[in-house]
Amino acid sequence: MSGSSSGAEPRRLHPLPAALAVAHAGWIWWLSSAEREWGGGGRIWGFLGNSLHFALFGVLAILLAEACRQRGGWTRDALLGVIGLVAAYGIVDELHQMRVPGRRADAADVCVDFLGAVGALALWWGVRGPGRVGPALLRAFAVGAAAALFNGWRAWGRLP
Repeated sequence: MSGSSSGAEPRRLHPLPAALAVAHAGWIWWLSSAEREWGGGGRIWGFLGNSLHFALFGVLAILLAEACRQRGGWTRDALLGVIGLVAAYGIVDELHQMRVPGRRADAADVCVDFLGAVGALALWWGVRGPGRVGPALLRAFAVGAAAALFNGWRAWGRLP
């Protein structure tokens, strides 16, 4: 019998993906503590460094989603919570960079962090959730293309 008076199963975090999410967040923090800009080597490196945000925060979103997975799936609120948590961590990470010599905070990086979370969860929904893989790939590709275009605009669209 359940320990809850409502009969609903209590929510719990799955320990392995939760621990991996914490470790991954620590790795992101460590990367952003470097006393240099990853994109300091020109526009190509600027594009690649900004695109790294998409991948890093996408992986963080997947790990967090797996940590809160219940009975083989997620609630809409859980996924929105994961996206919100990833975006909040992106903001905290950018504020942290303000205190690192040679680094600066950039609100556009938080936008790419957010897109990474949305794109990764769109893909993961088709792979591990009730969604279909084909449409999930299309959604994830669309979000990834938007992030790549945004990073391209950041790297090449502005005048030096």
